[in-house]
Amino acid sequence: MIKSFIRKHPYGAAILAALICTFLTSVGAAITQIAVLDEVPGYLAMSAAVACSILIGFLLMARSGHSLAFYGFRKPASGSVKKVWLFAPLLLLEIVPLVLFAPKFQEPGAFYLVLIVFTILVGINEEVYFRGLVFGFIRQKGPKAAVIGSSIIFGALHSVNALSGTNPWAVLLQIAFAFLAGLVLALIVSITKSLWIGMLWHTVHNFISYVTETSLDRTALIVVGVQVLVMLVYAIGLWRAGTREQM
Repeated sequence: MIKSFIRKHPYGAAILAALICTFLTSVGAAITQIAVLDEVPGYLAMSAAVACSILIGFLLMARSGHSLAFYGFRKPASGSVKKVWLFAPLLLLEIVPLVLFAPKFQEPGAFYLVLIVFTILVGINEEVYFRGLVFGFIRQKGPKAAVIGSSIIFGALHSVNALSGTNPWAVLLQIAFAFLAGLVLALIVSITKSLWIGMLWHTVHNFISYVTETSLDRTALIVVGVQVLVMLVYAIGLWRAGTREQM
């Protein structure tokens, strides 16, 4: 039944998978707010919800009729990651906030330990769904359709959080970053055939975002603007590289 639905309705299956991921992640956040949990138990509750989401994602992969390797659980394709520029922009994205908003690490050690677990799980979860399932479902329509479709779905769902902001420039920049991040991560999967690079960057980016979290003043907006610009240039470069390799 699942195989048939995916084959007949790849875009519907992709959207449904993305909504499952978003819903299960939201459940953990809702429990934390309703129970008024402190930071450490709150992150533990959210981690448990994300872990459940990951397990369901693997179950969907198994029921889809394809192997885990089909969805990106494999080594990067031979020669696909030899070029330094494939990683340099991702490194630059994280260096900028670290330099300008150096984390103080004033919380207890348990907080950072739980935060690391949470960000690792979130990184795995979102790559399993958006670059694994969503990308894999749409790929039957062609690799370019998979890249564009998965990035639109990822950007649209992540843009919802940005819309709650009050600064219009911050909202626009965060929405732009969400769409471009989805595009870049999808292109990396298309070129390398692997989820591992995306999972690693996603985890590092989320952790740094949490420990350097600051008010959206002028400096912070400039940083996000620089990150959006880097992502845009990077996406163009990856698209051209993917096209040359008949993505």
